[in-house]
Amino acid sequence: MDTHKKLAISLLITRSCYVLFLLVISGNLWLQGQPSVIYFIMLTPLLIFAPGIITANVRTLIWMGFVLLVYFAAAVYGVSKPQPHALDIAELILTVILFCASMFYARVNQLA
Repeated sequence: MDTHKKLAISLLITRSCYVLFLLVISGNLWLQGQPSVIYFIMLTPLLIFAPGIITANVRTLIWMGFVLLVYFAAAVYGVSKPQPHALDIAELILTVILFCASMFYARVNQLA
């Protein structure tokens, strides 16, 4: 598999997981009945990275990796409850996949 194909696949996975991650967080907050200010607090840090993800900016993807660590910690806490919801598990899985795909893209792009 050549480098351009690896970049295209990892960017597709990153973008699709990013959108799914936003939807899962929104759905999880909605099921918990959180007020709108919590939506703002939870989604704004991720939405800041949207232009960079659209343009495939490597620096944006690297910084998003740092921010995803906070969401990963929150997702692990959500899964460690006695009765985790399916969206908590989906949030954890999407966080890991999004982190891995974006870091893979950054690494392969660095080598290209």
